[in-house]
Formats: sequence, C-alpha cells, structure tokens
Amino acid sequence: MGYAHRLIERKCLPMGQPLRRASLRHFALLIFIFSLCICVPAIAQPPDVSLARVIDRALADRALAHGIHGVLIESLKEERVLYEKDSDLVFIPASNMKLIVSAAALDLLGPDYRMATSLYVSGEQTPGGLLRGDVILVGKGDPVFKHEHLQAMAAKIKEMGIKVVEGNVVGDDTWFDDVRLGWGWSWDYESYYYAAQISALNVNENVVDVWVRPGRKVDDPASVRVTPPTGYMTVRNECKTSAAGSPKSVFVERVRGRNIIRVTGSVAVDYKPESAEEAITVEEPTLFTCKTLIEMLEREGIKVEGQPVRGTMPAGAKLITVHNSPPMSEMLALLNKPSDNLIAECLLKTLGAQLKGKGTEAAGEEVELEFLKKIGADVSAISINDGSGLSRLNLVSPANLVRILKYMYAHKHSKIYVDSLPIAGVDGTLKGRLKGTAAEGNVKAKTGYIGRVRALSGFVTTKSGEPLVFSILMNNHLCSSKEANAVQDKIVTALAKLGG
Repeated sequence: MGYAHRLIERKCLPMGQPLRRASLRHFALLIFIFSLCICVPAIAQPPDVSLARVIDRALADRALAHGIHGVLIESLKEERVLYEKDSDLVFIPASNMKLIVSAAALDLLGPDYRMATSLYVSGEQTPGGLLRGDVILVGKGDPVFKHEHLQAMAAKIKEMGIKVVEGNVVGDDTWFDDVRLGWGWSWDYESYYYAAQISALNVNENVVDVWVRPGRKVDDPASVRVTPPTGYMTVRNECKTSAAGSPKSVFVERVRGRNIIRVTGSVAVDYKPESAEEAITVEEPTLFTCKTLIEMLEREGIKVEGQPVRGTMPAGAKLITVHNSPPMSEMLALLNKPSDNLIAECLLKTLGAQLKGKGTEAAGEEVELEFLKKIGADVSAISINDGSGLSRLNLVSPANLVRILKYMYAHKHSKIYVDSLPIAGVDGTLKGRLKGTAAEGNVKAKTGYIGRVRALSGFVTTKSGEPLVFSILMNNHLCSSKEANAVQDKIVTALAKLGG
C-alpha cells in the first residue's frame, strides 16, 4: 500500500456524510499526490525489492542445485526484515553453534570469568628433598593452558627444593565428566586437531605436532619428529623417501583408541617443510598433561618414582601455584576468530559445571536452552549436541541465530561479542575472503563448515550506514566449499553496497 493510499484511507469519512469544500480540496490534493506516486519509475522501488532479486539470483546458482538454504536479513536500526527464505526451518549450523555458547558464556559468566589450573603437593617433604606424597594438578577446564605454563609449574617444584617425588603425578579432572568426545562426532575426525578430546585438565590443546622430513637418499625411511617431544606418543613410521620433485603423498593419523601415530606414504628427497604435517590428538588428555609434567620435572633433575594417574585432590594438599586462563573478554576472540572447537566444548561444560553443578554436555545444554528462552528464541527450533558445531546432530534455524545476534548486539558487553567475530578480509576464518569488496573490513561474522554444510552469520553495515544482522545456512549442496562460499560472499557484498 502506497503512502498516498494510506493517507486517503485514514481520511475517509463515515458513509453518507457530505464533503465540505475544504475536504474536497484536500481530497483533490491527495489524488494528485497519488497520481505522482504511481508514475514514479521502477528504480525508486524500496531497496529490499532489488536486494531480493540479487539474493534470489545468487541462491539460484547451479552449483547449489539439490541443496537447501535458509536466509534471514534484518535491519538493526529499523527492526525490519530485508530478506527472508525458510528462516524458521532448522539446518545443520556447523561452527555457527559457537555463536550460542559464546553468547551464553559472556552473558551468564561475565567478561572477567577465568578458568584455573592449580598445582598442589600432598604428603611431607624431608630436609633432603624427598616428597613423600604426590604432585597434583587440578583442572577447571582451561582449554588454552600451554606447555610453557606447565613448565612454569615444574620450575615451582624445583624452587621448593624437591629432588625426588616418591608418589605419582595425579590429574584431577573431576570438574568435567570423562566423556571425551562430542555426541555425533564422526569417528574419522578423532585423529585431528579439530576433534581434540575434552577434559577439565588440558595442555597444548591436547595435540602434538608431527613433522615429516625426507631421509638422506631415495628409499630411506622419512624422518618423523613430534613436538613438543614426549614419550606419551609412539610413532610408527612407514613413510619412505622418494625421488626429487616427486609429489608429496604423506598421511598421518592416530591409531584409534591408542597413542600411536602412524605415518605412511612418501616424501621427495628435496622436500623442505615449512610447517608441521599434522596436529594429532592425544588419547586421554589428563594423563598426557601429567606425563608431560613428569618429563619436565625429570629435565629439571627431579626424579618421579610414580606414574601419571587420574584421581582427586586429597584433603590437606598444599597449594603451590595457580595459573588462570585469559578472561572471557579475551577467550571469545580465541574461540570465534579461528573457530576453536576445544574452547567451545570446554565453555559448554563450564556452563554446566558452574551453573548446574555438573560439568557435562547435557548440563551445558540445559543452561543454553534457559538462556535462549530468556532472550525470546524459539527453543522448539533447535537441537544442541555439542558446543562447537562438529556434530551433525545439531540443528538451528536462521531466525534463532538472528535472535541471538540481535540480543548480543544490544548487550552491555556487545563490543566484546561483536569484536570476537572474524572480520572479512582481515583476520580469523574470513581473512582470505571478500578482499577488495565493499564487505572487506566491514562484515563481522562467524563461519561454519563441515561436509556439505556452509554457514555465515553476523553483522554488516550498509554504504548508507545502516547496521544489518544476517544468517545464511546452507545444507546438502554437492558443490565445493569454494563455490558455496562464493554465493555467501555475493550476498554479504550486496548488503554492504546498499544505500550507495
């Protein structure tokens, strides 16, 4: 309905009442305005009409044939929908699930929340440096506790004058349950960094880097090295050295359920690697952390007579030192920009542990659903099975993702949340996309990718300065990820150009 038409409708008189001359002149004026409106050329249509054509054409790309897509784009300024397609249907969101866990964590735990890893000793220490007891590590879910942080703890033990530990190095990971993988994770993910096992006690993101170099001559075994060096992992090297210039064909995997790394294939004699071949997960990260501490203590000249074991901190244990994670205000960027799965999973179980007293996925899901109800999301249009989005059992609608993004855009900690997202052409998982377009440096959005799934949800500002929120979920396409990304890029570039 046009503007003049609406004015006429509001000025209509009751039936049978005569029109006065002033009313007749007013009515004639309105008719004149209406005649001008209907003569306006097509180019003056509302921008979302032409935008719809652009998006419809992008989604009609033959590469996306047989796939399904849900899209919702809204103005954050005027609370109006610019484009909508199947936004109430549920889709596999991949890493767009991280938008949920990061919103709930920031809202419910706050920007200053930190996760601690603590070092204790039990028993008594003799004047000669014998510790008649255990060294205990207590984890509270810090997913970014690093090798150097553990090394600093080993140095504290040395400063105490301890020369022999009679007992074990105990890992207390009871803040979380002992379910190490997310529900619905594919078995073939298990070797690789993006499916690192989940524990309340972690180090080095629960992976080791595997480097593969050629031998001295053709047919020699390749050289395989693990960093950080550890006796926790065994290498089974079946990789050979091939002729100079031959294509690299190296495969690195962990034997399922065991800490054995298997390296197969071939590498050219003139190959010079610039980075590790793979980051491989460890089986049972709590024991890996304890074993790593034992090896560090031994390099400091401290003998450990016991073993790495899982257990609980005994009463009366003495606190030696505590390492705190970065605050939530910094953790969210470490999560969202590179799309770190371990951080997401640890945050989900932390929500359960902190707010429900149970460090489980189910308790974390309960907290997230309560948060979603609070912000007005449709909880009937969501299925939560992990924090990271690695599970194909996760389902969410574009409308729900937009609801979350709108809530966080107006949140008192909005800047922390929005700034945690990758920036197009600048950093994170969007660093290599949208360069040289109107979206570069403008779009802040979370990507999502697993097989046959591409997702992109976030914020963009139009050329006229209007902030928009959007969610684009694509499932079941049979094309390459590059082709699916190109469609998303066309859409967000069109949004960035609006009003120009």
